[in-house]
Amino acid sequence: MSSHNIVLGPLLGLEGEHANATIYSVCFLSENDIDAASLAYRIGKQSLRSEFTLISTLSRGKFWRAEIAIPLAPLDQVCNYQILIESQAASYTLTRNSLVAEWSFFCPAAKQRIQLAFASCNGFSSDKVRAQHPAPMDYLWQRMQQQQAAHMANVDYAEVVDAPYAALIMGGDQIYADAIFNQKQPLYAWSQKPLKAQLSAPVSDTLRQRIDSFYLDTYLRSWTQSAALRYCLASIPSVMMWDDHDIIDGWGSQPYRLEACPTYQAMFDSTKKYFTLFQVRSVNNQALQQTTAAPAHFGMTLRFRDYGLLVMDNRSQRTLHNIMGSGKADFIQGLSELQAGWQAGQKLLVLSGVPFLYRHFSESDNNIRLSIHFDAYDDMADHWRFSTHYDEMCSILQRLLQFQATLQAHTPTKVFIISGDVHVAASGIYREQPNPANPSNTGNIVQLISSGIVHPPPMSMEQSVIRMASSVTQPDIDLGGGCVLSATLRKDASGNRFLFHRNYACMHEGSDHKVWVNWHYETIDFPHANDLTARAQSQASPSLGYQVLGLPY
Repeated sequence: MSSHNIVLGPLLGLEGEHANATIYSVCFLSENDIDAASLAYRIGKQSLRSEFTLISTLSRGKFWRAEIAIPLAPLDQVCNYQILIESQAASYTLTRNSLVAEWSFFCPAAKQRIQLAFASCNGFSSDKVRAQHPAPMDYLWQRMQQQQAAHMANVDYAEVVDAPYAALIMGGDQIYADAIFNQKQPLYAWSQKPLKAQLSAPVSDTLRQRIDSFYLDTYLRSWTQSAALRYCLASIPSVMMWDDHDIIDGWGSQPYRLEACPTYQAMFDSTKKYFTLFQVRSVNNQALQQTTAAPAHFGMTLRFRDYGLLVMDNRSQRTLHNIMGSGKADFIQGLSELQAGWQAGQKLLVLSGVPFLYRHFSESDNNIRLSIHFDAYDDMADHWRFSTHYDEMCSILQRLLQFQATLQAHTPTKVFIISGDVHVAASGIYREQPNPANPSNTGNIVQLISSGIVHPPPMSMEQSVIRMASSVTQPDIDLGGGCVLSATLRKDASGNRFLFHRNYACMHEGSDHKVWVNWHYETIDFPHANDLTARAQSQASPSLGYQVLGLPY
């Protein structure tokens, strides 16, 4: 039996295809008395070993990283791995009498179409929201675990939909750090000060350490309290990007003078450190667009089987007037790199934490008084169609259409944007309208939304507001040069534009050459299911269910 405890992890990462191999990373947090660790892994009959590199020493342990390079092969492969410390298999406790000390993951064949999973919003924005939702916190993680385990047990699949997930893309809010302002938390006293005092308040060494410990503890609690989540993070190679709640609610959409003050900067420094370690898996990640010791942003470019993936970092440099900062130039460079090696049948997948296409926010944003205490303002300012971000949105959409048009002459190329953030499932499409200069224009971009795997959907009153707002015709987007996009939210067979259930999504190209997106969602058979404050709720037991909504693109 192992005597070495894994504090956090293993965290299995996907870093793309490089030099005829697929690169995976394995990271974990050990206890502080560990001086070395090895990664033992087996692919088929071949047993291999590599040494972990110590990346950082933290207050709660040491963070280690190793890589697995699996050569591209004509057949699917399964990799089994263990973490060895002093020749013993390190483990974590599943139950009182059960330890987990070995993991496995699926590596698809070089020419195989793959199935991807997508999830976001892995937590609750408040204790009140948590208390009101009647289902287990990790109900959908349990479903994903069961699916993956069943598919791993039978890798001789006939259809891609039955294949194990080759990657898990996580689109933001992997933790919820908003509690930092709650009573007994590091910044409660600061939050009670007048604004002028908040802006000038110094950050003592003691407070800085408390802030740092808060973010570390939030990761440890969020990522170890669910056995199903822990399985998925160790058994499905993941690509992650943060959004606002990984920092605090609305980060980057609040006034500069607040976000530049010492207290906010101390928060950002701490959460950036742990985001870099736990989500990015260190600056050694081979998918990063900026390969420096201190990248200004964490945008990524990956090529993985029948997908090219561009991951947008929309928080590191975000302000009220600019979303991507220097990341925009690297995003464009990433498009060029993918285009240079593009293969027939590949799809472009762009990860943006906040969706481009969602319900329309009217011009009322121009009439809202700018106030850091007005929550609706930073919620609206988070969205791409907000007035100060509109030109930047148009520029990105134009680049994506140019990418598609250039490739379209040689091979049909589908472009998808996938997002989370808004706690609903939905999809829509941008269509390029024909114009006299080019009547054959056929560019289109599909927006997919899946959110959240843990956070519940909006309450019934807010759902009504969202439905009403979505019934308003989306205005066309004039990109200039005669290029005009229409924007439409798609309805399902029941006429609904939004799925108000906790959910995650998966996507694959079927034998019909359509890309199928399946939203796996939780159902609750419960009186007044959307009014969780009703007195009847406390006197009834919910009946939980699980359904799948599949749509082709």
